[in-house]
Amino acid sequence: MNIKELVKEAKKVAWIEVKEEVVEETKANEVMNTGATNFGAELVPTDVVSDPLLDMLGNFSKLLPLLPWNHGNNMAISERVPIIGEADLFSANTEWTTGAWTLTPANQWPDTDKVVISQWQYILTVDVSDRELNYAPERLETIIRERINASASRTIDAVLINGDDASSNNINGTYDSTAYYTQGNWLRKIGIANTAVSVWTITSASYLSVKGVLDARYQAELNDLLFIEPGNVYDKSMLLSEVITIDKFGPNATVSSGVLAKIFNIDILVARDFPALTTTTWVVDGTTAGNNTKGSFLCVYKPAVQYWFGKPLQIEVGRVLGKGIKIVATMEFWFAIVNSKAWLGKTVWMWVNATV
Repeated sequence: MNIKELVKEAKKVAWIEVKEEVVEETKANEVMNTGATNFGAELVPTDVVSDPLLDMLGNFSKLLPLLPWNHGNNMAISERVPIIGEADLFSANTEWTTGAWTLTPANQWPDTDKVVISQWQYILTVDVSDRELNYAPERLETIIRERINASASRTIDAVLINGDDASSNNINGTYDSTAYYTQGNWLRKIGIANTAVSVWTITSASYLSVKGVLDARYQAELNDLLFIEPGNVYDKSMLLSEVITIDKFGPNATVSSGVLAKIFNIDILVARDFPALTTTTWVVDGTTAGNNTKGSFLCVYKPAVQYWFGKPLQIEVGRVLGKGIKIVATMEFWFAIVNSKAWLGKTVWMWVNATV
C-alpha cells in the first residue's frame, strides 16, 4: 500500500462531534481577554464546526499514515489483540520404503501471544471572553479547526514517540502527571530498554548499525522499517558525502532538492517532538537544559505498532454566563508495541550520543 492510500485509510480513524451546553461558573482570571499576554485576540464563535481530525493529516500528522495496523474507531475501553508468529522451517523428508509408518513430527505450529490495548483520555481546553467573541473574524471557524486538529494530530505522534509513565527517571525529564507523555511506554522508552546503540559521529554506517541490531527476520523487509529522527539529526544526515555528491546522483540530488526521504531505501520521518538527550543516561535532563546536547534516532519495524481510537475527537462548547465560552476538545486512543512477543524479536532500537 502506498503512502497516498495509507493517508486515505488513516482518515477513517476519527471524526468530530460538536455539542453545546451551559457552564454556570468560572474562576477569576480563567477566561481569556484581548489583553491576555501571549494569547492575542483568539476569537471563537459558539458554533464551532470542524472537519474530521485526520483530514488535516497531511499538514500536521506524519507518523500515523506510515503505520499499517489501525484497528479502527469506537473500540472497547480494553481489548486483546492476538499475535501469531512465524511457522518453523520445513523438516527433511525421506521416501517411504517400509510397511510400517508412524507420525512423530516436531510441533512446527507458529508461536502465539497477545497484547492488550486500553484507552487513555486526552483533553484540550480554551476559554474565550465575550469581548473577543464580539470581534470574531470571518475566518474564525477555519482558524479554530486548524488549531484543534493540529494539536490533536501532533499529540498522537508525540505520545507514540515519547510515552513514559515512570514517575522517577522519566525519559522526558521532570515528571508531570498531566503531561501528554505520562500514559504508556512507547518507542523511545522501548528503544532504550532494548539496549541503545551509541554512535558518536553521524555517518551512513550509523543507520546500518541500528538496523543491524533488529531481529534478523526484519532486516530484509526494508519497506516495513522506519527511521524516526529529530531535525538536528536530519540536518546532519543531509551533509553526508553520499547525499551531497551531485556528480553521482544528478540534478535531482538531495543537495538540490533539500529532501532526504529515504536512506538505504528505508523511510525517514523527521519528528518535531523528539528532544535532545544527555550523554550518559539518554534521557532529557529536566533540571539543566544545557546538558541536553546529544541527538538520537529510532529504527522501528512498522507493523509492530498497533493502535486504535476508542472515542472520536469531540468538541464541546459551553456558555459561561456573563463571561464568554469554554471550548473543550477530548479524545481517547491507545497504542501497543509488539516487541519480543510470540518468539518475534525486538522491533524498536534507538541510536544515541550523536554529535549534532
